[in-house]
Amino acid sequence: MRKQVSLWKTFRLSLCIGLLAGLTAACHPQQEKKWHIGVSQCSEDIWRDKQNRELIIGGYVSNQVELEFLSAADNDSLQSAHIDYYINKGVDLLIASPNQKTTLSAAIDKAYDKGIPVILFDRKTDTEKYTAYMGADNYEVGHTMGQLIATQLKGRGTVVEITGLKGSSPAIERHRGFLSALSGYPDIRVISSEEGDWTEASGRKAMEEILQAHSDIDCVFGHNDRLALGARQVAIEHGLDRLIYYGVDALPTPGGGIECVQQGLLRATYIYPTQGMEVMRLALKILEGQPYERENTLYSAVVDSTNAELLLMQYKELERVSGDLQTIYGKLDTYFSQVNMQRQVIVFFLILFLIIAVLTVITLRSYWAKSRINDRLHQANTELARRHQELQQLYRQLEDMADARLVFFTNIGHHLRTPLTLIAGPVEKLFADSSLCGEQRQWVEMMHRNLGRLKQLVDEILDFRKIGLEQPEALAEEPAAPAEHPATEQQPAAATDNEGKSEKPELLVVDDNADVRTLLKGLLEDRYHVTLAADGAAGLKEARRMVPDLIVSDVMMPVMDGLQLCREVKSDPVTCHIPVLLLTARSLEEQRVEGYVHGADAYITKPFTAALLLARIENLLALRRTLRRAFAAGIVGGQPVQAPALPPDDKDMTFVGRLHDIIRQHLADADFGVERIGEEIGMSRVQLYRKTKTLTGMSPVEVLRKSRVDQGRRLLETTDKTISEIAYETGFSAPSYFAKCFKDEYGKTPGEWRG
Repeated sequence: MRKQVSLWKTFRLSLCIGLLAGLTAACHPQQEKKWHIGVSQCSEDIWRDKQNRELIIGGYVSNQVELEFLSAADNDSLQSAHIDYYINKGVDLLIASPNQKTTLSAAIDKAYDKGIPVILFDRKTDTEKYTAYMGADNYEVGHTMGQLIATQLKGRGTVVEITGLKGSSPAIERHRGFLSALSGYPDIRVISSEEGDWTEASGRKAMEEILQAHSDIDCVFGHNDRLALGARQVAIEHGLDRLIYYGVDALPTPGGGIECVQQGLLRATYIYPTQGMEVMRLALKILEGQPYERENTLYSAVVDSTNAELLLMQYKELERVSGDLQTIYGKLDTYFSQVNMQRQVIVFFLILFLIIAVLTVITLRSYWAKSRINDRLHQANTELARRHQELQQLYRQLEDMADARLVFFTNIGHHLRTPLTLIAGPVEKLFADSSLCGEQRQWVEMMHRNLGRLKQLVDEILDFRKIGLEQPEALAEEPAAPAEHPATEQQPAAATDNEGKSEKPELLVVDDNADVRTLLKGLLEDRYHVTLAADGAAGLKEARRMVPDLIVSDVMMPVMDGLQLCREVKSDPVTCHIPVLLLTARSLEEQRVEGYVHGADAYITKPFTAALLLARIENLLALRRTLRRAFAAGIVGGQPVQAPALPPDDKDMTFVGRLHDIIRQHLADADFGVERIGEEIGMSRVQLYRKTKTLTGMSPVEVLRKSRVDQGRRLLETTDKTISEIAYETGFSAPSYFAKCFKDEYGKTPGEWRG
């Protein structure tokens, strides 16, 4: 009977799982993969709003396109962050209009190197790492407008140019084309060329500066319509109403360039095509693996009073068609969503009906069998509950006894091992003294032998297996190192600073027993500078004041114990890098684990030998020297290096990475110094100096100078910039000082290095 019930339950479970799996598959139909395209606009204006709308309409061709737009408001750092966001999100393609030609190259390169196709539109960078480019020939734009102005001025007059954002490729190319066209007209003079940033406000500002120096002006050429209109407002305010104005963009939107030509505010403008739909067609070709052109030049025409009205009519008709298209697309999307939802609801109810029918049959057949089984289970559960309660009560009694004995033997261990440590230290020192001979040597050897026996007896007393407090498994204990002559022990290397001068490492010893402090100082002071503290609170205060190279601390102390001291040291950004070695009479494995959980770097059980203590200290200091070299190389180089033996979220790695990023962000700022580093990283000047010196072996000033010299070397090797340009770009106040620092670091002048 029991076997039949078990088989019946298994059958029911399998059936339910199968039905639920079918329901899940029906309610979650497989979705087609969508292409995720990230669009990084350098700014937000009417021209780019029009292009964004065209990109969306172009995406209607394929229902696999998902567009995401971000605008940087002419901020290079923000646009670089936007591109990093798209890279981390794993977009399938990046469409970018770089704010400036040089500053966005690194971000574009990073995306391209990650395997993300990159389409540059409207603007380029100074790198070849892009998949395709689409945009107008800005040189031709400037040249065409120059020819038009020269013709309409009949080869004679004065011209003012207001350029776009400095460093952007459209501004650079339009300026070159404009001057090239006017070079064939010697009687036309360009009396001023002022910089703007594509906004009407910058056009006003530029015209104010021009009018302070010039009043005899015939014509104004703005690199876009907004610059020209801003200049016109200022000129009219100064009573100059006979100037003629030319722009670029020719947007057909209300208040745009075409309408301004129609109203006579501009003499002419040049259509700068947005062509968002063409950009989307190019993107789909790349994503679908179709053939495409890498360089795609968009051509356009001049708008003047003869064609402005016709172009506006065409635009209004296109806007009407686009609106209808968006409406139809929205209705179709809603319709298909409703159809899909209805299909899912029908499938859901069909499966639900089937499940209800099957469960009804199963319930009726199993009801009688379950009633009988429940009666028997109730009786068995009652008996089990009674026995379980008795066992729990017995277990609590045993647990209380074990805890009490554990505390007792832990305290006994501390009281026995501390005197043993004080005896073992002097005896080991006498035993290692080669000058003792005769009867004195025999007495010392006798003491040494019996000291070992005494240690063994103490270990046996504290072995919980002898008194039945633990399970039969062996407790792991750290073996004491055999006594050795100090002469055979490896001598610790003295710390060496950047100037080659040798100095002893600083050690802080914390123990509430004055005799232990005296013993430890005697063992360590020949090789280290030793500072003493009588409890954890005093030790923490000394650690924050002196920032030692290593802390040796007892565990069981008044005021603040060694575990809390270790935790406080490791949680303080100023002291978290300091290795902590714990000395204790607590020898159980779980007690050592507790020390490591609180951040201890090493653990030595009392009593111990001088050789073991010195070897552990030297190993910790050697590891810290290795980390120092890794940190120094990483913080000065191009990227912070992951130091050996440290997890990626280690506080020291976090500090070094933060310091590296702050220096790299302000490398070109000649006024950036230690005070500002401290402000950004959140430390005082003294704390910053101690932390940086300990982790890297260099002061913050040295780190900053070496970082600048290292960046200068990279620019010498990878660019054609002059030495003076590199010097100022890396934050040096003068090229001569850069040359001196470079030679001090690499043994050659910058010129000799470049060859």
